[in-house]
Amino acid sequence: MLIHGEQIRLTPRERKVLFRLTGIDPRFIKTRAGLQRFVDQHLSTHKTDSPEIQLIKLLLQKYLPPGAIERGPKV
Repeated sequence: MLIHGEQIRLTPRERKVLFRLTGIDPRFIKTRAGLQRFVDQHLSTHKTDSPEIQLIKLLLQKYLPPGAIERGPKV
């Protein structure tokens, strides 16, 4: 992921992984806030989630842990 201030650009590999996990092409994500909304939307859990959906959400959490977007890069 390339980051400049509040703007971000996902690498082709990151876009591919997110697409495979969610079925949605994340090419519209251009800011940290947009990425956070995407993660929040797809990580919200429901009691009726199937085991497969729960696994996808766990993979998303590992790939993009909540709060990591606001922290920014480690310096």
